[in-house]
Amino acid sequence: MTRTLRRVLVALAWAATLLPPAVPRAFAQAAPQAAPAPVTAAAPAPEYPIIRVGVVSFIQYLAELENRDGYNAFDVTRTYLNINAQVSPSVRFRFTPDIRRVTDGSLAGSLTVRTKYAFVQFDDITPRGWVRFGLHQTPWLDFEEGINRYRVQGSMFAEREGVIPGSADFGAGYMTPLPGNYGEIQAGVYNGEGFSQPEANRYKSVQARLTVRPLPKAALLNGLRVSGFYSAGWYAADRPRRLGIVMASFEHRHLVATAQHVEATENPTTGATRDIERAGTSAFLEVRQGASGWAGLVRVDAFDPNDAVGGNSQTRVIAGGGYWLVRPRTRVGFVATNEQVHYDVATRPTENRLLLQTHIEF
Repeated sequence: MTRTLRRVLVALAWAATLLPPAVPRAFAQAAPQAAPAPVTAAAPAPEYPIIRVGVVSFIQYLAELENRDGYNAFDVTRTYLNINAQVSPSVRFRFTPDIRRVTDGSLAGSLTVRTKYAFVQFDDITPRGWVRFGLHQTPWLDFEEGINRYRVQGSMFAEREGVIPGSADFGAGYMTPLPGNYGEIQAGVYNGEGFSQPEANRYKSVQARLTVRPLPKAALLNGLRVSGFYSAGWYAADRPRRLGIVMASFEHRHLVATAQHVEATENPTTGATRDIERAGTSAFLEVRQGASGWAGLVRVDAFDPNDAVGGNSQTRVIAGGGYWLVRPRTRVGFVATNEQVHYDVATRPTENRLLLQTHIEF
């Protein structure tokens, strides 16, 4: 290497040491800089109370086809104004007035307003469990109506035959799901007279429902559930009011089915020497396009109101179809059914009626 070339290289090395650290050295590649992480603003806390108002209404046309001299009428059979309030993260309140037609007393025939639900609910008492206090749903009928969406056609089997005094009562109740989506437990203590009657005495009704989903992870059979319900109450100290129900249910996008057996022991009459034993079975089937769309249904109820009396059983057959429009927070159903009731008692003629009904919910 010549003396001149060595002097040039030494001069270049000395000049490189004089560059500031932020200036890249000769023949060096600058390292890429990482982009700063975006700053996400925290979601604002909700302002309580959060209040939602909704309506459930059943409108119908009924025509008697065999008896009552061809009686037919347009009517409103149910109108609920649902007022739901989220008072805090774990406290809710619901108030629901019910508009219905009175069939007795001085207001017979009038549409009147009465309270159906008025309760406070405390959430997460246990994981996903709640406690309700006030006038609220008892453990069975609200559960069954969540499976059979045709309450617009008429009440569920146990209520229609009078062994449950309505779907709500005054009391305190608790519900908790079972681990792993295997079912749920709901139980409570209630007056026992139903939401339309005041408490008659000091006796209460203890009611409980256990629902088991045996195959929660099965692709097809996760809609299968088995439920048991029992109500232990009293008309008086020596006059029981007992009811037991066992039901199997299956829910699928295109099929809903239930089969249940009901047994009741009652003594509602003062001075009666023996209890009344009642029993019955009911089966329901709905074949449908889905939650929305066309559907066909059939329901068969068989009931013996007193097993000590022969020839007093009855069978109810409901068949028809409907069209449903289901959207978030909205459900509209147009339902047409034929209902027939056949009595073993020869003096009671067969009932046969046509029902055209609309379910509106938002």
